[in-house]
Amino acid sequence: MAHRRVRRGFTLIELLVVIAIIGVLIALLLPAVQQAREAARRSQCVNNLKQIGLACANYESTYHVFPSSGSYWRCNLTDGVGGGFGPLTYLLPFMDQATVYDKLNMGGMGHPNGCEATVVNDTACRTRVSGFLCPSEAVEHLGSAGELDWADCNYVANNGWPRRATGYGGERAIPAPTTDLPIGNGFIGAHPSYINGTGLSETFWITITPRPFGWVSRPKDFTDGLSKTAAFSERLTNPGSAPGSGGGPVLDIRRNMTFFNDPNIGYTLPQLVTICQQAAAAKQFSSFSRAIGASWSSSVNYLVGNTYQHLLTPNTLSCRNTNSSNDYSGNNYAYTPCSEHPGGVNVVMADGSVQFASNSIDENVWWAVGSKNQGDPGTL
Repeated sequence: MAHRRVRRGFTLIELLVVIAIIGVLIALLLPAVQQAREAARRSQCVNNLKQIGLACANYESTYHVFPSSGSYWRCNLTDGVGGGFGPLTYLLPFMDQATVYDKLNMGGMGHPNGCEATVVNDTACRTRVSGFLCPSEAVEHLGSAGELDWADCNYVANNGWPRRATGYGGERAIPAPTTDLPIGNGFIGAHPSYINGTGLSETFWITITPRPFGWVSRPKDFTDGLSKTAAFSERLTNPGSAPGSGGGPVLDIRRNMTFFNDPNIGYTLPQLVTICQQAAAAKQFSSFSRAIGASWSSSVNYLVGNTYQHLLTPNTLSCRNTNSSNDYSGNNYAYTPCSEHPGGVNVVMADGSVQFASNSIDENVWWAVGSKNQGDPGTL
């Protein structure tokens, strides 16, 4: 009598063991895959900053100065709306974005919600430029109706130290509000709207043609060295909501700006750090936070003018002084670079090289690379 062979299948235990092994393998491989993807995104971000650095060099070769901090003007004396173009705007022709630049009316506004935006620069200012976006950024700025209303930007120019800062220990003189021009000590100068004490009336900002530009830097101004001075770094985008009004990125302190109100003008860098930290501890968030990262084209104050300051170390917090006494209402921001890259942010130096600034960087080094002419060259 022939014996019939019985094919034996997997038992339930064997099946569970196989599933468990597969799960372990996935758990082991997934972080490696995620790390590889982040490495690719970070590499693309580095390349974006390299292109910005190269564009700055080509801009300087053409105009013999580095890009301006921005233009500024007022629509009229009644609605208080003003604006202009930030530093990245002037780099467009040097980044294969001449078609976008050619659509701009440089005598108009640089952000798409002002008095002239709908008839002058609305379309161009809403054009997304991939070179201004970090691939690691997952948040997009949304309008009040949940729509993509502006063209986001993840890169900002170094404006140096906050205007009221007196240096490491009080050795730096701050400009008098009615006599000295508030030229920044960073890669670019102060935003022209910061100049409240030069005798320029509101009418001036409306009628002057061409629109005034911010102060610029030349290579000879970098006495600390081009390779020792930061030019551009990264920032995260606010989702467009008021701080604390929801969950997720809205509550990410890096995407918001704290504020304090202080009329004093003589604080050292360490003192300003403490003041900002106290404001954050009190959870005093500025409503201007909702516009952070919303536009590559704008130079408006509440968009932080597409600039940042070297005060707090990367990925910590940002703050602003809301006190406008003594004509120091402008340049009272301390916006801090931040990113989704593990451990720090990318920084392109004034010579075009890209470095990585760690979250744990020494404050003195961070302050040093933020200034171009303080006699304190730093190395990342």
